[in-house]
Amino acid sequence: MSHHIDSPAAKEDGRVDITDIYVFAGEAASTTVLIMAVNPLAGELSPTTFRAGALYDFKIDTNADVIEDIDYRITFGDPDPTGVQQIELRRLEGSAATDYGSDDNPIAAGKTGEIIPVGNGGRLWAGLVADPFFFNLGAFGQFAKLILEENRFDPSVFDTAENALAGHNVTAIVLELPNTALSTETIQLWGTTTIEHDGQWKTINRAATPLVQQVFIQDDHLKDAYNKSLPSEDAAKYGETIAAFTATVTQLAGTTTDPQAYGQQVAQFLFPDVLTYNPQLPTSYGFAGRNGRALADDTPDLILSLLANTPFSDRVGKPGGLRAHFPYLAEPNAKPVAEPNAKPG
Repeated sequence: MSHHIDSPAAKEDGRVDITDIYVFAGEAASTTVLIMAVNPLAGELSPTTFRAGALYDFKIDTNADVIEDIDYRITFGDPDPTGVQQIELRRLEGSAATDYGSDDNPIAAGKTGEIIPVGNGGRLWAGLVADPFFFNLGAFGQFAKLILEENRFDPSVFDTAENALAGHNVTAIVLELPNTALSTETIQLWGTTTIEHDGQWKTINRAATPLVQQVFIQDDHLKDAYNKSLPSEDAAKYGETIAAFTATVTQLAGTTTDPQAYGQQVAQFLFPDVLTYNPQLPTSYGFAGRNGRALADDTPDLILSLLANTPFSDRVGKPGGLRAHFPYLAEPNAKPVAEPNAKPG
């Protein structure tokens, strides 16, 4: 899965486990949509609410130094008996964007499940939706096991197409902003979730590029460290891990004459782990160019093809129900849900 249940810390509370980050053009050409999906298998492994007091941050770098210059921070109150929560949005700039200090001046406030106006033409929504990600998770598990345990490259495990996320839900934050609010033509974006523990702020998840951890990093402890680190540290800390696994796969597949060199190229392609977006260009996530990430982009096929250095598909297509209008995500699937205040799984 993209970032679903991706590390030991994330498994402790699905409400702060980021599954995916998206950025694409809004209904109006002058707007940009930011989406953070969290809470894999919402209503099954954990409540269908957000964690009260946690920080859900859209980190935005405007000058290509991989340090956030703008932070759109969303926080939630305790759920009422029906599961509805108060929600507040803050915009932090400069040094405040890298800090966990409080800001008593939200730029928007409302309740989950309702469209909340944001100044100068923006809007915010948060609630339960169908999981927008699509991936043949079972087949990839078999594929990785054959690589790691049997030194065998066997793409035939993907012959049976099955979307592991079909029928399941997540909770999501959808923030649509005027392009002028992003302060630049090109931004670099990533998302984080942070909780307060014993008087200290603790980052639980960091996400941008889909499937980096799930496909390229097989060690759970390394995944935890990855989530707590910064995008500016990616190449130095995790580049060799990415390169080594890629080299192993391409050597077994026989798709390059120099697996080590190709592995280094893949690490350079993936890092730093951010989504780059220019609102003046079409949204596209592919080999020809990456500009944002749309809900329907087939990112698993791109990542698998990148890993194997050959055209590769998991044979799963996008789910139905995605909406052309705000908040864009599909209505939630009918599933048994946990009580709003239930202890997370």
